[in-house]
Amino acid sequence: MKVAFQGRHGAYSESAAFHLFGKNAETIPLDTFEDLHKTVQSGAVNFGIIPMENSTAGSVLENYDLLLKYRLPIVGELKLQIDHCLIALKGEKIETLTKVISHPQALEQCSAFFDSHPKIEKKPFFDTAGSVERIARKQLRGVGGIASSFAAEHYGLEVLKKPLANFPGTNSTRFFAIQKEPAAIDENLHTKTSVAFMAKKNMPGALYICLGCFAKQNVDLIRIESRPKTGSPWEYVFYADLAGNPLQKNVESALQELREVAEVILLGSYAQGENKGEEF
Repeated sequence: MKVAFQGRHGAYSESAAFHLFGKNAETIPLDTFEDLHKTVQSGAVNFGIIPMENSTAGSVLENYDLLLKYRLPIVGELKLQIDHCLIALKGEKIETLTKVISHPQALEQCSAFFDSHPKIEKKPFFDTAGSVERIARKQLRGVGGIASSFAAEHYGLEVLKKPLANFPGTNSTRFFAIQKEPAAIDENLHTKTSVAFMAKKNMPGALYICLGCFAKQNVDLIRIESRPKTGSPWEYVFYADLAGNPLQKNVESALQELREVAEVILLGSYAQGENKGEEF
């Protein structure tokens, strides 16, 4: 089984892939989220893993846009605990570090460490796992990276401090698994559904009418996100996660009613994601 993810080996996305598909999965690192969608669409891999939302940084908006562009069905969900670590070559200590590189969000989430170690420079890098890969490949002395203990293990480096984040235990990322073809819906297993919808007519109360379709049928609307509609300035697409699936009568009725007032795209039904740590 081949599973694509964006980033470098040791990334949190790769950890999510192993949680969802097992340690025997063959993981394929790619440079961009668009590359990932294209690779899944081509059939070169069985699945793709994409981060959708972080509990502290918010939504990964690019992936919402790509879900609509490529229409690859969502077939799984996972919530992964993000535990940032300070990582360096073996033999290093915090006192020997002069610089730490990582993704800007990771640096910001660990700002208290830099406040207490003002002599250590923080330098943005394109990727958390990529920072650790660079340290290992270049054998950079005096340089640390911020990533997962999974990344440290993968590259044979040492964890100098864990946890490192300002508020440990509060940082999680929600991932989707996508594939090329739709999966059959299991009425009992698939407890969550994602849809996109666009009101057919822009008028006062249009969104209220759309959301009322779920309320009238007693469908629990878990989350809603808006994004600009491509090619239509000042018009918007709404993404919604709801409890249940289209085989359930109330969900079927809500979606049928919604289709009367909006264009509706079913993005996928899947089992609600479990909360996982780094350990497999």
